[in-house]
Parts: sequence; C-alpha cells; structure tokens
Amino acid sequence: MTDDDLTLLLMSGSWYPENAYMTLLADALREAGVDVRTPPLPLFFPLTRAVLANRDADAMQLDWIYDYYVTTGTGFGPANALVSFLRAAAFLVDLALVSLLDVGVVRTVHNERHHEGLYPRTERVVNESVFAVADAVTVKCGAAADAVAAAYRVPEADEMDVVPDGSFVAAYENDVSREAARRDLGIDDDAFVVLFFGLIREYKGVPDLVEAFAALDAPDAELWLVGNPHDDRTEAQVAALARGDPRVETRLEFVPDERIQYFLNAADVLALPYRRILNSGTAHLGLSYGRPVMAPAIGCLPETVPPENELLYDPSDADGLAETLRRAYDHPDLESIGRANHRHARSQRWARAAAALTDIYRNAADGRRRRDRSTRATDSR
Repeated sequence: MTDDDLTLLLMSGSWYPENAYMTLLADALREAGVDVRTPPLPLFFPLTRAVLANRDADAMQLDWIYDYYVTTGTGFGPANALVSFLRAAAFLVDLALVSLLDVGVVRTVHNERHHEGLYPRTERVVNESVFAVADAVTVKCGAAADAVAAAYRVPEADEMDVVPDGSFVAAYENDVSREAARRDLGIDDDAFVVLFFGLIREYKGVPDLVEAFAALDAPDAELWLVGNPHDDRTEAQVAALARGDPRVETRLEFVPDERIQYFLNAADVLALPYRRILNSGTAHLGLSYGRPVMAPAIGCLPETVPPENELLYDPSDADGLAETLRRAYDHPDLESIGRANHRHARSQRWARAAAALTDIYRNAADGRRRRDRSTRATDSR
C-alpha cells in the first residue's frame, strides 16, 4: 500500500446495494480515491474467502454482524436457534482466520444490540469476538461510544473513532411541493399531519405513538403510519390500533424510493417514538427533507438533530411523547424548525466522513502489518 493507494472490502455492500447509507458511503470513499470492493458473501467463511479473492486488500469494514449468523426463516423457533448457533460458531472460525491474514479489520457499529433481542448470549460472544479482533471500531456519535463501552467488555469509549454520517439530501428525489404531495395522497391543505415512516418493528414504538395521538384533541390532525411491518403479528397489531381512530391512516407496505418524497413533503412533523435506538437513518431522512423530527432524546438522536429541533423528549417521562405531540401541534412556526433541519443536513458532508474513515482504514492496515511483522520476527527467534 502506497500513500495514495487504499483498497477496502466493504463487506455489506453486496447485501445492501440499494441501501442509501451504503451507496453514499461507497461513492464518497471512491471520490476520495479508495478502491472500494463489495465482494459476494457466500454462506460459509465469507470473510476469509473475500480476503483470499482480494489479496491486495488493505482493510475490510464490517457493518451488520447479525447477517452472518441470525436465522429466522425455518418456520420453527428451536430450529432457528440451532442454525443461528451453528452459523455463529462458523463465523467465529472465519473471524479467527481473517485475524491471521494481512488485512485490517474495521468494525462500524450501527446497533448496540439486535433490535428484536434474538439470541442475546450468542450475540454477546460474537460481538465481543469481533471487537477483540478489530483493529479499529467506529461509531456515529459520542453517546454511541459510551453505550457500546457500557454494554461490552471491549472496547473502551475512548478507543473508538467517532465518524458522523453525511446527509441523505442527495440520495432521494425532492421536487414535489407540499401542495402536490398532499393532493396526491388526498390530504386536506389545512390538516396537521404527523408521519411515522420506515420499517415497522417493535422497538420503534408505533403503538405508543397511536396511543399518544389518540389523546390529542385535534379533529384536523392526521396520523400517517407508513412502512412495511416486520412480520404478520406486527402488521395485525398496527392495523387493529389504526381502526380505533378514524384520523389514523396506514400504508403498511414497502415504499419505493420515488414515492418517499410524497409522504415526507406532505407531513408537518416526522414522529419517531423509538423505545430504544442507537442510530436512526430515518431521522437523517427527515432532516434531509426539512421535516421537524419528534423523537426521544436517546442514542445519537441529540447529536443528530440541531438545537433548533426542540421536539426531543425525555423517554423516562410517561407523558413525554403525548406532551411533545401537543407541543408540535401548537407550535407557531414548525417551518422554521424544518428549515434549520435542512440547513443542518446539508452541512453534514459524506466527504468529511470518507476522509476520516480513509485515515482509519489506513491506520488499521498499517497496525495489522506491524503486528504481523513483529509476530513473525518473534517466531523466528
């Protein structure tokens, strides 16, 4: 590796080729001069096989570790658990082999734990093994470093590199006006629209939002629940809750990229009532569309939104969500919050993230090679 050459294996790139985060990151790294490769990930020993197929690689980035072992599709819970355990064991062998090869390993932490809490003991072993092998660990904010350090034995908070994401402004179309978006969706111009957007999962607190919205005495308010439910049980639960209030509209389905702007631009506020969260791509999406974001002050959210977004609430306050919803409804100038959010989003540059990550990859690769040379020298004595 010369001062100018750096080859990176972006290990989740082939799994998530249309993921906005992955696309924006890969593009920014390539613009920074990094040779980014997204190797296919076979079922057995994907890490080792990726390195052996790319012997000139300097570093690899590991993102969503669960994909390497979590299994849910057998239709039988004990079988899922057994297959997940066996896959996790194979992944740990794969990880051990990679630790012997001449490539730096960088772990990027997106979640503190699996969102559905699947196989917590296996998850702890896998995560701590990855942390132990990794030459660098990156997180999105200081709060994430503290959370990861508190949850696992390694690494310490000051050993992690904080690299905030850029914005999603360039990722999605945004040329439909509020009026046109509302016309398309059949929303009255004077309605107050609260939007939940994204994959609907238990930890995102959609039932809590429906309950808080039911307490909002505002006939002109509408709550839109838009996104694909994680499973049939979640879909049935949300549909049943929505039937209890005629002001609640649902679009329980996947939303293609070209339709995202209609829902975001039609909304007055984006509500993200997470029960637990570390990072939120949907919050970044809301900022990129200039929407006020209502959410709990947990994880990276306080560091994601600007100070003008005065709609974060204390999650330990049982009435926090309902009171913030009322505050948003009564707010005299939500548009000013939206403008501040959009300015903040535009200031978040992927080029800045790519520059920081390039240094991290390079240092990880150099550190691994120094240790390998030291080990070989010791062995030869």
